[in-house]
Formats: sequence, C-alpha cells, structure tokens
Amino acid sequence: MVKKTSPREVILKLKILKKRKKEKPDRSGNDRVGEQMLRKFSEIGYLILAIIIFIFIFTFTDLFDMPNLYLIDDEIISYSGGWTLQDDDDQKRFDLPYYFNIDKSEPLVIRNIIPDHVPIGGKVVMKSYRQSVVAKIDGKTVYAMGEDESRFPGKNLGNFWAVIDIRPEDKGKVIELTLFSHTPTSQGYAPEIFITSGSSLFLLIFLEKGIWNLVIMLVIILGLVLIITYFLTGLSKEKNRSILYLGCYSLVIGGWFLAESGMLQLLTKNTYLIVRLSPLMILLSPVIFGLYLREATQMKKRFFTDLLGAIIVVSSAICLLLESMDILGLWDTNLIGQAWIMIFCTYYLIIFAIEFFYYKNKKISHDFKAIFIFLILAIVEAIVFSIRGFKQTSYFMLTGTTIYIILMTIHQLNESKGRRKIKEEKEFFEKLAYTDVLTGAANRAQYVRDMDKITNPRKIAIVQVDTDRLKYINDYFGHTFGDQAIIDTCDVLQKHFSPIGKVYRIGGDEFTVIIKNDNLDNINQIIEQVKQEVALIAEDRVYDFSVSFGLTIHNASIDQDIYATAVRADKRMYKDKTRLRGTVPQKMPVNFVT
Repeated sequence: MVKKTSPREVILKLKILKKRKKEKPDRSGNDRVGEQMLRKFSEIGYLILAIIIFIFIFTFTDLFDMPNLYLIDDEIISYSGGWTLQDDDDQKRFDLPYYFNIDKSEPLVIRNIIPDHVPIGGKVVMKSYRQSVVAKIDGKTVYAMGEDESRFPGKNLGNFWAVIDIRPEDKGKVIELTLFSHTPTSQGYAPEIFITSGSSLFLLIFLEKGIWNLVIMLVIILGLVLIITYFLTGLSKEKNRSILYLGCYSLVIGGWFLAESGMLQLLTKNTYLIVRLSPLMILLSPVIFGLYLREATQMKKRFFTDLLGAIIVVSSAICLLLESMDILGLWDTNLIGQAWIMIFCTYYLIIFAIEFFYYKNKKISHDFKAIFIFLILAIVEAIVFSIRGFKQTSYFMLTGTTIYIILMTIHQLNESKGRRKIKEEKEFFEKLAYTDVLTGAANRAQYVRDMDKITNPRKIAIVQVDTDRLKYINDYFGHTFGDQAIIDTCDVLQKHFSPIGKVYRIGGDEFTVIIKNDNLDNINQIIEQVKQEVALIAEDRVYDFSVSFGLTIHNASIDQDIYATAVRADKRMYKDKTRLRGTVPQKMPVNFVT
C-alpha cells in the first residue's frame, strides 16, 4: 500500500528542490551574452540570405546559358481567322467567335485550311458551349463528341474542351467542324479556336480563368477543412450543424466554378462529371445554402423558410427526372436553378432585414451584411451571364461567394467558440452539482438521478458501504482525520468497483455502489478484496479504520422497485455493523486521558 503524501511533506520537498536549484552552479554572464549574440547573428543572417536568394531567383534567371527544362510550352496560336461556311459559294471568311445565321434545326459546318506552322504534337482546341463537335480532316472523321444523343442524358452534352489532334501530314489540308446544339443561345455559334501543343493546352485551359482558379481551389479547400474540422474537433456532437453545412456549401460552389473553369477536364476522365457537374451544383446550391441558413441563423418565423426549401428540393428532383426521361436536359432547366438561387437570396435578405430592423435581432447582422454583398454580386453575375449569351460565367459570383464563405466561416468559428465555452461552463456547474467535493465521487443528487433512470432493475446489484466509527475518529482525532477516513473509503471502493459499477457518496460516511449485469460471486470476491486493502490502510492510520457492507440483488418478487433493493442492502449493511457492538476502539490519541 502506497502511503499518501501529506501537505507538510509536499511543502518540505518543494523547499529542498528550491535549495538544490540555488546550489546549482549558474553559468557566467559572458556565456549568456555569447548565446544572445549567436542567436541574433543567425536571425539577421537568415533574413539577409533569404533576400539574396529571392533576388537571384527573380533577377538572374537568364544570366547563365543553361538548357530549358520548362515542361509547359507557351506557344498558343490563334486559329480564329479565315473560316468559311460549308455551302457558302462566295467563300466569305469569318473571324471567330461569330454567330452564323442558320436554320435552328441544322448543324453549323465551318471549314478552314490547316496552317503549315503547326507545332509538333499540335492540336486544334475550342471550348464547346453545349454543342456536339465533329471534326473531319480531308473528309475523314478524326474527332466526334456528343453527336450520338443516345450515349448521354439530356439534349445537350454540356460545356467541354474539344481537342483535335493534328498530324504532320495534315498540314495544308481542309479541316471541317460540325457544331450542333438544341440550346437557342448556342445555335449557330462558333467559339474562338486555337492551335496549341500538348503542354501548352494546359496553359490555355488555366489562362481561361487565370488566377481565379486559385480562388476556386481556395473555396474547395476551405470546404474540406470545415467538414474535417466539424468531425475531428467534436463539433459533430453538438446539435448545431452550421459548420458542416457551410463546408458542404463551399464544396458545392467550388465544384460549380471548377466545372465552369474547364480545369475539371484535366482532373478526371468521367465525361458525365465534366459536362454535368456545373448544372448539378446549381441545383444543389440553394438546397445546401438553405440548410446552412436554417441551422446558423436565429429567426422568429421558420415555416416559410422550410416550405421554400422543400419546394426547391422538389424542383431539383423534377429537373433530374426530366433529364432522365429525355424530355429536358439539365442545361435546358439551368435557368430554373439560377432563378431559385436569386429567389432564395432575395427571400433571405428580406427575412434578415425584418429580423434585424423589426425584431431587433442584432445576432443576425453578420448574415444580413454578408448575404447582401453576395446578392449584389450575384445579380451582377446574372446580368453579365445573360450578356455573354448564357455561355460563360464571370468572377462576380465567385467573388461574392468567397467573401460570403470567409465572413461566415469567421462568424461560425466565433459562434462555435462561444457555444463551446457555454457548454464547458454548463458541464462544470453540472459536475459541481453532481460531484462530492471531498471525495470526487458522484454525490447523492447524482445517485437519485441515476436510480430514477433505472426502468428495468433486473440483474442490478446494490452495495451499501459505511465507514465504521466515524464519530469516534472525529471526536478523538479531529475532523481532518475523519475526512481522511471518508476519502480512504471512497478511494478503495473506486479502485475495485469502478470496472463493474458506479460509486456514490450518499451521506456523511455512507456510500452506495450500483452494479449492472454482474454475478454474485464476482461481487463478493471484490468485497473481500476491498476488506483486505482496508485492513492494510488501517495499519498506517493512527485510528481504527474499517468498513461495513450490505449486498443485495434486485428480486422482482419482493422488491417493488430499485429503491426497495437499496433498502434491503442498507439493512444488511447495518447487520454487518453489529460485529462491532460491545467492542471498543483499539487506537486512541497519545494524549488521551481516561
């Protein structure tokens, strides 16, 4: 049995440690000055070296005659001039992009001559806006995408990069492009066309959105971080899922703009994902946005909010059903999804304004300001998108979304921090209310709480424990020693009974152990172990120390409830105490006078 260290012994040990620290030889002042000078030298030297290295990187790049190891060829040749219509007898030449006046039911067929200065591994590249693309060189089909409607859902394939390989022997030959779309804004439209090498194609696709691709990746990464944070930091245990929904919204919006950027075609071979991710994310965005706002904002009225969310879910499901039945494609119903986004944002802006100005709900001010910025930029985006013929998104929506997500992330993290602080305070005071201050065990309030939760007391055992002769210890040795006896009793009970039950201090010297689903022999064996350890502790104490036990298992035939079982255990415990009747304590204080 390890003897407990008294407060006096702890103070004595601290004094010895302080004395040893004073006796330890200190380093000279010169040593400390030398260390400080070396550290300062390292810091200044690092700063100077970093500046010199950056100057070398960005200034002396052409100083040495070294071979070029750059992997991306930046030779991008415009191939948008000199195109003619197939049946144009006048052979009028057009510069692309251009809208040709053709019958809506007919495909657009344009021709040109492959130039002689095509780079090795050259490719004819164009961005298709919901058009099928068929390319022929010298009358032979060399590329076909989207012409077979049976191979993809909906009427139009979607936006994608068409890449047509050019062989060295194709120089000077006629290339013929056949473009067809069911979408009115894309009918008769010929986009800008380029000639690139294989590696410069990557640069071309990246340059279409430029630095905005990095913003898109930032939004996606932020979404992933928020979702991971939600699950790894314990936020998933809270009822509020705003961080999770905000992360999902970031992924949806990031996926939408990733598809619009054209970069997705470099990341996956999944054609359906490439051409359908954008409209799919448009359908999802108001749904997940609504779930986030529903979870994150504290509003008085929620019925119409939930109703609008349900309507959007049904609308999105109908759009998917129409495409699966080949009635209308997702690109045909794309405007419906974008309209829902505008309606949703406008509705919430009005709701937030009412909450903020009428109900004086100051907590909603963050959402009101953020969604106002988002809505204004979304309206500008819609106008620009319509001006561009509903083909290519701009940067306004992406900017508004990024600002909104960043503002809401900061706000939600602060809110989460506040909720966690309140939760910790609640847990602290709850623990204080249900924990015995002296022993750290569960107190009587927790005992009553747990007993009331027992609806099926079958196989539940109750052990009643009492510290013997506590009044004798308090009267002859003082309450400090009485407290020590109570602590010793609790410690030994916790040590042996915690694996199978829960220990409670229900009174001054009384303890109860509630045990579920354990056999009687095992419990009796543990009681014997406790008695043996109590006897060892008693040898180190200046007073008599022992405990009494009463054990019962619930019997439905005689116990009305679990409290009746506890009463029987209490009676057995008092019966155990009768062994001390008529005996006198063996240990008395040294100065005790009879």
